[in-house]
Amino acid sequence: MRYDEWELLGLFGEGLFFARMVAQWLASERQGRPVVPTLYWLLSLAGAGILICYAVHLGSFAVLLPQVIGIVFYVRGWQLDCRGRRKAGTAPRSWPSLSIIVPVHNEAAALPAALESLAAQAYPGPGPEIIVALNGCSDESSRVAEQFAQKHSIRLIEDARSGMSFGKNLGARAAENDILVFVDADTRLPPDGLRRLAEAAAGRDRLAGTVAGAPDQGGGVVRIAFWLANLLVRRRKAHAPGGVIFIDRGTFAAIGGFDENLPQGTSTDCLWRAVETGAAYVFVDSFRAVTSIRRFRKTGVVRQMFAWRRNHRDLAAGRRAGVAARDYGAER
Repeated sequence: MRYDEWELLGLFGEGLFFARMVAQWLASERQGRPVVPTLYWLLSLAGAGILICYAVHLGSFAVLLPQVIGIVFYVRGWQLDCRGRRKAGTAPRSWPSLSIIVPVHNEAAALPAALESLAAQAYPGPGPEIIVALNGCSDESSRVAEQFAQKHSIRLIEDARSGMSFGKNLGARAAENDILVFVDADTRLPPDGLRRLAEAAAGRDRLAGTVAGAPDQGGGVVRIAFWLANLLVRRRKAHAPGGVIFIDRGTFAAIGGFDENLPQGTSTDCLWRAVETGAAYVFVDSFRAVTSIRRFRKTGVVRQMFAWRRNHRDLAAGRRAGVAARDYGAER
């Protein structure tokens, strides 16, 4: 076996191909989902270029042909990546005003982290109003929210009645801005979450959508379940497992808000009714809303997923009366 300058050049080219896989792995780990970073395409182009030179030196058509073909795909991939980054970086002509509504029922433990993530939002548009809709709380949720309101600009609304849909409607009635963003009390957004949401919603007067979700903890089975759910809701126009749904205020009023008679699937039902009236469905996957896996911990991943599936199937079939009367035991 001989080692000369050309052999070292060929090894360097192969090393660049290996480095691109490392770059993709690290980028995917940072974002918690499979991604292809720009560095992947640049390393691919550099590696292919070096190996083409090496193949010409060897006079090996078998080595040359795959690299020549591959470099065409790498160039195209880099072009698409550049186009996507330019599109993602394009700000709306005017940033919409947002009302962030957090329905709270006995969420004293999770509420501080959720409110901190909302207060830390770097939103370039009009300062979003944050409304905490306390409904039927019997724990320390009210005290936690009041303490937070002393440090940050949030509005507190409280009612003795309880219910997730009731709490969302309670907050929506007090909202004053263009787009209503409902965030579960056990859900956290990254600092640029609202900005990315507004960018995805740009150019649409009427819209209803959801945000891709990620679990706050859990092993491979839970993460696969979230990945599958994010994949499916894009096609089904359902509520992603991220605990976030948004809708323009006019469409929300037109459909009458959330159906308080449904025991489960109210967010998906709200999205479907909004789309039926002509609102554009928007699925935001440029970031992940991190939410609690307590439902999975209580009922099990498979059981909970099938419970959600049964509920959505019943809603899609128009069996609203049956859904309203059904307990959906696993979901409770």
